[in-house]
Amino acid sequence: MQNKFEFSTKYRSRAIRTIFAIIFFIIVYLFTLILSFTLVAAIFYSSILLLQFVEHNRSSIYIIILFLLIVFVAIILLVFIMMFFFRKFTVDRSGWVEIFKDEQPKLFEIIESISKEIETNFPQKVYLGSGVEAMVFYDSNFRNLFFPSKENLMIGLGLVNSMNESELKAILAHEFGHFTQKSLNVYSYVYIENQIIYKMLIDEEFYQTLLHKFLVIGRFYWIVIYYSRAIRWILRKAYEVVSKSYMSLSREMEFHADEVSAKVSGSIPAVSALLRTGLAGDSFNYLWQFYYNHISENIKADNLYPQHSFVINQIAERYGVQFRNGLPQIRKETIARFNRSKLIIENQWASHPSVNDRVKKLEELNVDSIICNDSAWNFFINKENIQKEVTNKLFRNWQFSESPTNLSIEEFILKYSGELENHSFNKMYNYFYDNRGISSFEIESVIEKVDTDIFNHFSEVYSDANVNLIYQFNGLDYDLKTIESISKGEWKIESFEYDGIKYNTKESSQLLDKLIKQHETLHKLVSELDIKIFKFFFNLSKLVGRNSELVNYYETYFYFVNEDKSNLQVYLDLINSMQFIYRIHSFNQIRIKLEDMHHKERIFRERMKKLLDAANYQSILTLEQKEKFTKYLEKEWSYFDGQNYNQEELNILQEAIFQFYELCSRAPFYALKKLLDFQIEIVENVNPA
Repeated sequence: MQNKFEFSTKYRSRAIRTIFAIIFFIIVYLFTLILSFTLVAAIFYSSILLLQFVEHNRSSIYIIILFLLIVFVAIILLVFIMMFFFRKFTVDRSGWVEIFKDEQPKLFEIIESISKEIETNFPQKVYLGSGVEAMVFYDSNFRNLFFPSKENLMIGLGLVNSMNESELKAILAHEFGHFTQKSLNVYSYVYIENQIIYKMLIDEEFYQTLLHKFLVIGRFYWIVIYYSRAIRWILRKAYEVVSKSYMSLSREMEFHADEVSAKVSGSIPAVSALLRTGLAGDSFNYLWQFYYNHISENIKADNLYPQHSFVINQIAERYGVQFRNGLPQIRKETIARFNRSKLIIENQWASHPSVNDRVKKLEELNVDSIICNDSAWNFFINKENIQKEVTNKLFRNWQFSESPTNLSIEEFILKYSGELENHSFNKMYNYFYDNRGISSFEIESVIEKVDTDIFNHFSEVYSDANVNLIYQFNGLDYDLKTIESISKGEWKIESFEYDGIKYNTKESSQLLDKLIKQHETLHKLVSELDIKIFKFFFNLSKLVGRNSELVNYYETYFYFVNEDKSNLQVYLDLINSMQFIYRIHSFNQIRIKLEDMHHKERIFRERMKKLLDAANYQSILTLEQKEKFTKYLEKEWSYFDGQNYNQEELNILQEAIFQFYELCSRAPFYALKKLLDFQIEIVENVNPA
């Protein structure tokens, strides 16, 4: 095995460092566990001493009561320790379908051939999921820190749906590459330690739920709270020590798994699969959001995957991506066109290297292979039945008001096309307005100089040069904000690279000053370009007597942009004031925090009433939003009866907050969409040469 896939020196050094970190974590983990049991033992021992004292003071009923209370406290702590330390982490498989060799012999054959080629174990179980992912996973608990459990494999059908045979083989080989890392006895330990840390320190829902179970003991629950806080503080400090080590190792593990992938399937399929995964994932997320947004219409998919393929192809066509054998061929240049950042950070807290770094390594390997461009679905028998079964799993927990209807592929395409028309800009704009708005300016003062510095033809307006200026500015804007965060110490890094030059963190302030000047220069150019564009369309619309309409569209858009900023602050203030609801507090603390929340909520309610009455919002307010807002505003809700939260009232508030955010965040887009559609209408009417 080692002759075929040798580990790099960098991998080995980080593995050794991580092994020591894991040993340190296990020592701290065992220390806190022993400390916890020692505490319980000490409490029990003190109760025994009390009993001995009672033998000589049999009339003292108070000592007996104290003894019972101490024993009660010891039992409470013991139960909490067992639940907190020895919880088993089981990956949720409810949305997956377990498959077997006799059901899918072709798929198992390819899995078996890969496992034999790289000389590693066949997975204990194989599952099919719905999304665009594949993963190796373990079930874990305290015992597995010393005796790792066996590996399982999950393959997402969204991934299968967007790959050819060679690419899926590359992805599976990558996952099996993690299995080969067992030879250093590190991967499974890192995985299990991560899960233990997650469930004890990061999984706040589990922690709060666990604490909530102890509320039944009344006033004694404070013992559990203070004990758990102390234990979590100790483990969190240990986590800070070990996290860098295993994050850096995790990145090396990904590089090693990629190397295995390339040597099994070739560099080209490994690269093309990696580059297409982003598009496939975005398309799948769009589909999920599409059906979620239409849940009130009681529609779902019987088979999601033909629709997923359609969305992938539509997005690819929109951005001019070339196709080969029915699949879009995403190139590095396609991604680089939209990402003009010059900043490179080796994020020591990231568990995966960047896609660019992985592609670069794969290309350097340059492993040739025979590529099969046939669909990866060829590995499956009865693919349509499998697709429908997994689709059904995806919708299993959705709450429909009545029995849902399945949307056929034809019906979906019709609905999708209508929404695409409403939620995207005309292609004539050459992606100029994608992910950006229009710079604010004084309309009246620009009109006074409308005949100076203007475009003569529409072809000049959204030229590639002007679009590149926007991408360049967006890249610089991102870099500026990131380096500003670095200079404030918000990024825990030692160095970074900008435009090919390496900087240490202390030099970030100097670079920041330089970038601020560049940003000011580019911002001025972009603002001037937006003004120049307005002048062009103003003069054009004036030819047909519709210039006042154009001005109105611009004013409405600027109005929504300004409103969105203040509305967002109102939203954030209320959300932040509500965080106590999701944590354990005393009744008195809840009442105090509720008063602060109600103060923020009064501002929120006034802003919502203003939106309902504002003329500018009437055309974009949906019927559902009006109903949710009206329901929320019909009375003042208390949310807490002194003992328990009223979940029904909280649901009304949360739904109103969600709809408020949806309306306010989408309003500038809708205004911009109307403005840009109007401009295209003017262009088509005037039809300039």
